[in-house]
Amino acid sequence: MARIERMDQGLRGRLDELEQKMFLLKINYEKYFSGIDRVEPYRDREEVKRMVRDLAEEGIKNATQAFKFQGLKARFQTYELYWTRNQKMMEEGTHPKLRARVDRKVAATAAAAPPIDPREAEQQKVLEERAARMEREERAYKLVYDKYMEARGKCGQSTDISFDAVREALTKQVRQIKSTFNVESVKFRIVVEDGKAKVKAVPQAAT
Repeated sequence: MARIERMDQGLRGRLDELEQKMFLLKINYEKYFSGIDRVEPYRDREEVKRMVRDLAEEGIKNATQAFKFQGLKARFQTYELYWTRNQKMMEEGTHPKLRARVDRKVAATAAAAPPIDPREAEQQKVLEERAARMEREERAYKLVYDKYMEARGKCGQSTDISFDAVREALTKQVRQIKSTFNVESVKFRIVVEDGKAKVKAVPQAAT
């Protein structure tokens, strides 16, 4: 007679919770990409990622529950690829829903003073604005990096850290803080604590 594996009821609840959080996260990302929500649900995404990682490390014994978890894990990985691709298109100004919003804006103003090619002109404006914003962010990150390296040097810490590594870490902090505090701006300041230089991120409320 085949052995019947007992189902872990606590694990069952955690798998159901994971599935529900993934469902809500998917909805929130669609709202973000549609322009309904202005802040990326990055904190919720990190929470789901942590749940998946914790369950993977436990090693699920029950075959049915293990199968369900693998399905949820694969689904989340698919979502992450989709969200990352869409985030990149948002930053580049090429996201389809961004273009749709541009088209609606053009249609609403075309009757008053239609340009030769309103859609192309408006899209170009969006791209230029995004490029200018990214350039400002790059300069800001470089300024923080230079001050951080200067402070580390004065504290006797290693300065053998690349700008790309620092920028990546700061960018991750920005996404986390924007999601946590629901703000659109974050500023950085260099502090020295216990003889070590650190970068502290401060959320900025809209004025």
